[in-house]
Amino acid sequence: MADHDFAPSFTQKPQLRQEDDGNRLVFECQLIAKPKPAIEWYRSEELLSQNARTKFKIQSFGENKYFVVLELDDVIDTDAGLYKVKAKNRMGEVSASINLNFSPVDEPVEKQIDGLAPTFIKKPSIQQENDGKRLIFECQIQADPKPQIRWSHNSKVIDNTPRHKFKVQNDGKLYFATLEVDNVTFEDSGKYKVTAKNELGESSATISLNFDSEEVPVPADGFKPAFTERPVTRQSDDGKNIVFECRCIGDPKPTYTWQVYHEKNEMQMGGRFSSETEEDQNHCYLIRFTIRDVKQLDRGVYNVVAKNKHGDSSAIINLNFDSSAKIVNPEGKPPRFPQKPTISQKGEVLSMECILEALPVADITWFHGTETITDGERFKILRKAISNDTYLLTLQISQPTANDGGIYRCHAFNPFGESNAHITLNFKANENDRGFAPSFVEKPKIIPNKLGTLITMKCRCRSKPKPTVKWMRKKQEVKSSNKVALEVKTVDEDTYELTLNIKDPSAEDGGSYSCVISNEFGESSATLNLNIESEQESTKNAPIFVEKPHIVSLDNGKLVRMECKVKTDLKPDITWTREGRIIQETTKLKITMTAEKDVYHISLVLKDPQTEDSGTYKCNIKNILGELNANLILNIEIVPVIKEKPKLVTNVKKRTASIECAVASRFKPECIWMKETTVIKETHRHMIKIEETRQGEFSVKLNITELSEADFGAYKLVAKNDKGQATSQVIEIKDIVFEKPPPTKPIIDPKLKDVEVDEGGNLTLAVGLVHPDRHFKVYWMKNKTILKTSETVIQEFSGRMAKLTVKNCTVEDAGTYKVSISNEQQSDESEAKVEEAKKPEVPKIMETKEPEPKKGLEAPSIEIVRDKGGSRRGSFLDDRRPSLLMGDDVSSSSIEARLFTQMLTLYRQYTGTHLWSSDLFGKR
Repeated sequence: MADHDFAPSFTQKPQLRQEDDGNRLVFECQLIAKPKPAIEWYRSEELLSQNARTKFKIQSFGENKYFVVLELDDVIDTDAGLYKVKAKNRMGEVSASINLNFSPVDEPVEKQIDGLAPTFIKKPSIQQENDGKRLIFECQIQADPKPQIRWSHNSKVIDNTPRHKFKVQNDGKLYFATLEVDNVTFEDSGKYKVTAKNELGESSATISLNFDSEEVPVPADGFKPAFTERPVTRQSDDGKNIVFECRCIGDPKPTYTWQVYHEKNEMQMGGRFSSETEEDQNHCYLIRFTIRDVKQLDRGVYNVVAKNKHGDSSAIINLNFDSSAKIVNPEGKPPRFPQKPTISQKGEVLSMECILEALPVADITWFHGTETITDGERFKILRKAISNDTYLLTLQISQPTANDGGIYRCHAFNPFGESNAHITLNFKANENDRGFAPSFVEKPKIIPNKLGTLITMKCRCRSKPKPTVKWMRKKQEVKSSNKVALEVKTVDEDTYELTLNIKDPSAEDGGSYSCVISNEFGESSATLNLNIESEQESTKNAPIFVEKPHIVSLDNGKLVRMECKVKTDLKPDITWTREGRIIQETTKLKITMTAEKDVYHISLVLKDPQTEDSGTYKCNIKNILGELNANLILNIEIVPVIKEKPKLVTNVKKRTASIECAVASRFKPECIWMKETTVIKETHRHMIKIEETRQGEFSVKLNITELSEADFGAYKLVAKNDKGQATSQVIEIKDIVFEKPPPTKPIIDPKLKDVEVDEGGNLTLAVGLVHPDRHFKVYWMKNKTILKTSETVIQEFSGRMAKLTVKNCTVEDAGTYKVSISNEQQSDESEAKVEEAKKPEVPKIMETKEPEPKKGLEAPSIEIVRDKGGSRRGSFLDDRRPSLLMGDDVSSSSIEARLFTQMLTLYRQYTGTHLWSSDLFGKR
């Protein structure tokens, strides 16, 4: 990025995007500037300020690069209009606009058209040829599609004539536009404007051409008047007086008349109104109109007409007041140098002087070539006020040398514009036989080729001996490369032609170039610099929407009316288009426009609308004050249409099936797949996909995975929307032979384990499988004999577990059991032993010495008696003591063992000693 200050310039024009479902609008753009610019946002001519709904942001994202944003919350209809962003710093200002239109709330937003709105890559510049008899205005524009180029001079469109020639050449999306003016005369001075326009937007730039009458010829017979600058309005400090100022050229001297539109007649001078004319250069006049003791009734549109025998020209000033009789947004005075700069020298001090007009006071910067001059020991910068808006600017150089020669520039800037004065300082060289310092003999030229792929900067100089040549840009030397070629060519004795060629130039190559030539006698430099004025045209009275454009359905949908309502001072021209094609009135289409004062009601009526009438309709509303576009999207819905039978694609190996059906519908329909009479719901196996293949046509798919015989059957699609439904033809999935997977080897885990079983109990044996498969075969064997299912032998197999159950086991059920599980090719086995459970042993009674009875206790005696039921009971037991009954079905050995145990326990409780078996039964 350049190390010197420069005016703001857009690198990305304003763009508009929506957030929060359209409730928030964001305008954003990018620019470069140094120093950081001040930003202002306008809607129409109203300066916006921040509030709860409106927020401004400016953020730096690189050296001298800024991201500028306007956020608009809770959007309402009245937010529509022309938005303008203005960026300015002390080096200049730039502005850009974007129009906000609303489409109907319930309609989709129009799709963005691909392409580029016109943007000036290189602003207009002026080149001279043929000793100044021909002028070439040239600029570079980036656009897609190709833009229409229009040139105008002092607001009058220039026609292609033998004296005015237009050329437009392109290289891809880059267009090189030129205007050639032959046989240049003084009447060609004034303001030139170039406008580039395509379907995506419009851009314009201006450049002013001013002459001294000595520089160009004046037609012998003279020329008609022309206003060369925009009129300026000033108000006195006390607010009582207002002065309009205009600059006009003409020969012979024009006469001037002033009118105010609300009176529609010529104003009489005298009293509160006065007019004066001052010639500040040959054929150039300053016209002033003064209103004294200004009143509210003085507001209105003023017109000044300049007239001589060759014709007339006019300029308009709009005067508005607020309630305090102050001018609304009073205009200042842009900087202007009304006279040629002068050079004088007294002793060792050289002075360059300029007269400057500006209001408010302008910032002044002096340059020598491309280098900024600052106050110091040798350079003094002075400014002296001559009047309220006129200043004498002086640059003093102490002890000047040949190195001080070259081009000096005085740059003046205020909020209303900028201007430059150029002064060439040449020192006389003492030519002698030995040599002389180099000097330029022609004005430097910049010459592009026809395609804009090569730019040549050319200078011619005299020097003895041959000079050393150095090209500079932004304080850096320009050296030869693949892109840049430098050449020094001898054209005559001591005369040289110096060229710098730039291949495939781009915006980054722009700027100020200096050609510095030197030899042992001195040095000289020439600057190739382009000064461009650009301004945004006023849209004060341009058309604006007073309500949002909308679509109305009438007579139960038999009529559709698209409506716009705009406000403008002049009747607009209306053009309706559909999908980019101009609409002509027919029996089906009718275009109307009615006016109520300055409000115009515009409509397009469509009879019996059909699907093919759907699309994007655009209404272009245009007059000389401005232009608007309304975008309306019309959608005509119909019942879905299914024209073809669904298509079936199967993959037997992967076990998948896909059924696809095409549905014609304006919007995405609701789709249901059915098998026979059952609605298919989406699962991990059934997936439904709907996608738009082109506008108004959808592909509806049913994808089935893990396909099996259970999926065989008839399928159909039902497509619905608000207008009705359509059902497809039936498609069947059937007769599919699936490949059998290779058999899996059976692996038993866990295996059988040895077990014991009680007589009369049940035996259960079970094994598991690592890879479950219900197709395996299972065999159970006992002692190598295959077991068959019966009432007592039960076999079970779930594919995961095999189980054998034997009920009411006997001694004969003991043995070796084996299970074998197999498929067609492989098998696995497991075996276990089954044994009869062992009977419990009768406990043995230990023999001990006879215990001594306890004192005070009698040793209990035990007597076994049999009751009527055949039971026996000890005589020392009563009914509250445990008893042991003996029935016929109880084995004697079991009873005996249990009885012994009980008796021993009771005896020990009463005596504290053991009872020996010999005491009861005697020794065996």
